[in-house]
Amino acid sequence: MSKVSSCGYEWTIQLVSQNSEHTLDKCLSNILSTALAKPCPFAFYFSKSLSIQQTPCVIFTSSEQWFDEQLDVPALVTRLNKLNHDVQLLSLAQMQILPVRYQGLILGFLAVDNNAIIPTSEHNVLNHILNIYVHQLATLQYARIDPLTQLLNRQTFDEKVIDIVAGKEAWLVREHGNDVKWYMAMADIDHFKHVNDNHGHVIGDEVILLVAQLLKSNFRIGDYVFRYGGEEFAIVFPCKNEGEAIEKLDNVRAIIAATRFPQVGHVTISLGVVELKDIAQVADFVNRADQALYQSKLDGRNRVTAFSSLDSGKDSHRTGDIELF
Repeated sequence: MSKVSSCGYEWTIQLVSQNSEHTLDKCLSNILSTALAKPCPFAFYFSKSLSIQQTPCVIFTSSEQWFDEQLDVPALVTRLNKLNHDVQLLSLAQMQILPVRYQGLILGFLAVDNNAIIPTSEHNVLNHILNIYVHQLATLQYARIDPLTQLLNRQTFDEKVIDIVAGKEAWLVREHGNDVKWYMAMADIDHFKHVNDNHGHVIGDEVILLVAQLLKSNFRIGDYVFRYGGEEFAIVFPCKNEGEAIEKLDNVRAIIAATRFPQVGHVTISLGVVELKDIAQVADFVNRADQALYQSKLDGRNRVTAFSSLDSGKDSHRTGDIELF
């Protein structure tokens, strides 16, 4: 722990220099590995959604099995929430817990083996480092929010799909388990051009905003909903199989179809879904989901189509005279 006080400023600079969630996580992991005496098991648990609705999951750990066997995360978070805000360390029988707060809320913690005695004088430095991590994560996330819908934007979509396919975000696997698959859906508001032509672009923006809110509120905290562009959205989410993924999308589709939109009445969406498997470019996955979306339009709109159902799931670039919007 001798390096903590002397390297605090240097570590701060390292953290605020990171421009992606993946490199930020790796940077914090390296800092903690350096700061804590070896061998010293530790684990960092956090809610990446910056929401108390999501139970903190392990982001990285030096000894995963040891912590998984001994930590009751929900119970520990409940206990941390009862602490005064000025408490920086909770000592348990076999570990020390440093709470991680954001805007006054407990969003995670750092668990350290009791063999590593953290001097009181160095609590401030470690808590400062954790605080810098959280604020840098929030800065990265807020910079990637679409201003109209408050959904994640197109840039974040590309990065997130790449990370999921490449397996860079190990915490996603830990949170959802190894028995799930990842799916991408493209969703498009049906006849949106008619909305703009008949009601104007202000009402059109209100329709986009309400659809965005319905999408976001009907997916889980750990799912990703993006505004892909214009009236098109993308959703990236885990499910056990394709049937479950289609059912989830169809439920959301039905909710939107049953909602009454001010000025416009009823609005529907069409969706296409593809499994994120194999190593492919983001554009390849988008093309497959778009082909399935196109088929939904051809079949009458207001429905979900899986790419796997199209000509045995073969890639093709389909064109036609159907009005997609």
